[in-house]
Amino acid sequence: MKEPVNSPLGAADPNEAADALAAALEVRGLVAVIRGHGAVEAVNPAGEPDTDDPRGQVLSPGLRQEVICRCHGDDGALWWFWVWSGPTRESSPELEPLCPITDTPVAADRIARVLTVPFAGCCAESAAGPEGGAR
Repeated sequence: MKEPVNSPLGAADPNEAADALAAALEVRGLVAVIRGHGAVEAVNPAGEPDTDDPRGQVLSPGLRQEVICRCHGDDGALWWFWVWSGPTRESSPELEPLCPITDTPVAADRIARVLTVPFAGCCAESAAGPEGGAR
């Protein structure tokens, strides 16, 4: 798995971090789309509606989660943030700290855990501990 490269200032490059996170998510069975500006969308294919279900195609958002890279704290360190929709359609998204962008495996494990569908065959390895038990 490609780890992000740190810049001389100690902050990883957001584009390299997005590439590394996308690769780590794909290893965990997720589809990752890099949106630019430090945003990555993770999709669990097991949560997608059946292609022959027109109502499901329209009404089901599937299992998706966006994360975005932003400065966190007084030192300006770059972190991954969960992106949650605001309380209304007009609201800005709410951001919740996930982890530093240099912690690619931690970010990928946490995202995979959120998007796991038990017994669907996707993301099972990251949702279970070393012996298959819950973490």
